[in-house]
Amino acid sequence: MPHSSLHPSIPQPRGHRAKKAALVLLSICLAALWELEEPADHVLRWLVLHLASVQLGQLFKGFCNLVEELCHVHSRYQGSYWKAVQACLGCPISCGAVLLLSLYFYIYLPNTTDLPFAWTLTLLGLSQALSILLDLQSLAPAEVSTVFEQKNFNVAYGMAWSYYIGYLRLILPGLQARIRIYNQFHNNMLRGAGSCRLYILCPLDCGVPDDLSMADPNIHFLHELPQQSTDRAGIKGRVYTNSVYEILENMKPMGTCILEYATPLQTLFAMSQDGQAGFSRENRLEQAKLFCRTLEDILADDPESQNNCRLIVYQGKRLIV
Repeated sequence: MPHSSLHPSIPQPRGHRAKKAALVLLSICLAALWELEEPADHVLRWLVLHLASVQLGQLFKGFCNLVEELCHVHSRYQGSYWKAVQACLGCPISCGAVLLLSLYFYIYLPNTTDLPFAWTLTLLGLSQALSILLDLQSLAPAEVSTVFEQKNFNVAYGMAWSYYIGYLRLILPGLQARIRIYNQFHNNMLRGAGSCRLYILCPLDCGVPDDLSMADPNIHFLHELPQQSTDRAGIKGRVYTNSVYEILENMKPMGTCILEYATPLQTLFAMSQDGQAGFSRENRLEQAKLFCRTLEDILADDPESQNNCRLIVYQGKRLIV
């Protein structure tokens, strides 16, 4: 199964396998019709009538949605009724074309069901009304997830960009200079390419304690890097700091590094504990994976961040392997 290089459980973006499956289904159906030896004009007539019925049903559904949206036209559509209509019915040109074609096929194609057009239209309206009332047309969870990923509507997407723009992009450019100052006062404790970067821990269960030693007794706090300050969003001299930790193995020092958790994961955990957020444990796990994948993609497009930062994604309690 395709997955991210950060962790086997982080999925890659969805592909086009659903459309490929639809093509296979189309081929099977065409082959079945060929075997049944139905007249081509008869098959085409029923197909066109069915497609017209589906499109008319979607128009009925759109009009029902429009009734609700018109009550929010000022708060959601800046007072534009036209935007509300477009949000419910789509492009007016395509909507009008579909309506005209559907009416044409219903009126001028031979009526094999012997039902009057008014009856057919009424049955379509009845079926759509029942579908809306009984919620028969709701999207499957996989479809909802696909839409959110394709449109970048996920909580994790905004969190990853906020974390990068509001934090990483501010501290990473000056990280090496701060490390050099630190080494001058601490006997080159951070030496080697592996030590001269920021390691960001990303637990997929979002368990982010405030003390790293509580998560792993083999991690001991040593010092803080020299602080970095900048004016940010009206805050004069906002301070950013990072911590240096010593890594132990069998109670012996094995190295030092700059280490911290990805703080947005702590927010995801808090959301899953607050009933008002409506955020389940399954939602939290999915968003944590998408956060890591999105952040990985963001950092991949920033060469400076690649050299100064590394994500460590893991599942479970043990941090140092």
